[in-house]
Amino acid sequence: MRFPGVKKMFLGVKKMFLLAGIRQKIIASFVAVFLLMLPLIVIQSVAGIRQANEYGAIIHNVGRANSLNMTIKTEIEPIVWDIVAGKTKFETSGIKALMSDIRSRMNAIRLDYYSRNNRTVMDVVLRTMSTLEGYIGVLERQIAERSPVSENEATLEEIRGVAALISDLMQDFIAKQMEEVSTLNERIGGRSRKVFIFNLLLLFAMLTTGFFAVWTISGSITRPIEKLRRMAAKIAQGDFHSRISLERDGELSELADSMNSMAKQIEILLQKSIEEERNLKKSEMKTLQTQVTPHFLYNTLDAIIWAAESNRSGDVIKLVSALSSFFRITLSHGVDFIPLRDEIQHVENYLIIQQMRYNDILKYTIKVDEEIRDKVVLKLLLQPLVENAIYHGIRNTRGRGHVLVEAMKHPAGIYFGIADTGVGMTREKLEQVRTQMKEGPKDSPEGADKKTGFGLFNVNRRLELYYGPESVLSIESAPSGGTTVSFILPNAPPKSEGKVMERV
Repeated sequence: MRFPGVKKMFLGVKKMFLLAGIRQKIIASFVAVFLLMLPLIVIQSVAGIRQANEYGAIIHNVGRANSLNMTIKTEIEPIVWDIVAGKTKFETSGIKALMSDIRSRMNAIRLDYYSRNNRTVMDVVLRTMSTLEGYIGVLERQIAERSPVSENEATLEEIRGVAALISDLMQDFIAKQMEEVSTLNERIGGRSRKVFIFNLLLLFAMLTTGFFAVWTISGSITRPIEKLRRMAAKIAQGDFHSRISLERDGELSELADSMNSMAKQIEILLQKSIEEERNLKKSEMKTLQTQVTPHFLYNTLDAIIWAAESNRSGDVIKLVSALSSFFRITLSHGVDFIPLRDEIQHVENYLIIQQMRYNDILKYTIKVDEEIRDKVVLKLLLQPLVENAIYHGIRNTRGRGHVLVEAMKHPAGIYFGIADTGVGMTREKLEQVRTQMKEGPKDSPEGADKKTGFGLFNVNRRLELYYGPESVLSIESAPSGGTTVSFILPNAPPKSEGKVMERV
């Protein structure tokens, strides 16, 4: 005999039970048990309240820790940056009030802990917080004493590092809290199983009801908590793309939403930080590439005056035309990329000017594959390398020197080579120049030529920034054997959002 009405009612009750919050599920289970056996209601109620309180305390602590972590990640660095940049005075920036608020919230979390382990973690966080406050104090003193910008920036980097460390420690604290939730869940399962056995000995009805209640509650807690634990572990390992989706499940659903929001905000901030760093580096490189050496301009103008006084009108026209074209391509309407033919024209203009000045010692040859002349490349790559070849190779020889500029098609892209017949370099000098090229002149070994290193470092850094590490400079040299500097631009498009100039 079938009872469709009873079955429909049972399914409706089951659905409501699954959609209810954890506390509601526990209360509903206790009511069912109470209807079967009054004496067990007290035992079940005490156990349920204790479990709910322990769980609620941990969840509350995780929420506070998440909120504090977001404050550390999003509020400290912008304020300190404004102070260092001179946008805000230290006294009116609010940094001290923010530090006081963060410490107060840390102390509150430390006092409201579930295990001694977590209190130890918060003790480490508070000690690290003291270190951060110390660096804030150092910055305050530097601002008051008007220390150099480099010192302020160094302190800013220390503050960033310590703030990131505090954030990592808070993330570790959150992960430990989630592990404790998992441990608590196991304890709940153990208690529930004991109650189930006790109920089995009393009544068959108690067996059915108790089994349903325990199994449902345990499953509804274990599965989402395990998902939350795995997500917290991924976030702790730096995987901020991780997201979690839970059915409507009261407190755990809210926690899942908070963790998803936290991961998304961290990911956005990380991408923003990376993009800002890239834009900053590009701006620095653009500033470097637009700085034309004053001595080059003075010497060129002197050569023009000298040619004019000698009634060499042809040389004057040639020099003025080359200089005009040189600067026109250097500016390039503010674009980053130009056709290869214009880059070659730019370096040829430079060589024309230098040959007029060093007519007795300088010869040059330019070889370019015709089929690649229309390729678009990053501008101002060749001229600094040719300048190095002349000033540090050809000019130091006693006889006539030769500079060869090549742009050839290559299986991996476009090969560029600048070779000179200058004095070359010893093995030690070559290693110094290679170090300067990678680290910059200021970090190079003592005694290395900083001017040489600056030109090579500038080109090498721009190549790495726009084309990747596979396009960096390669230098080969030997004493009295000349020097060759080469690089390859890949077929893949460069990493740039800049405009391309079709024709100068």
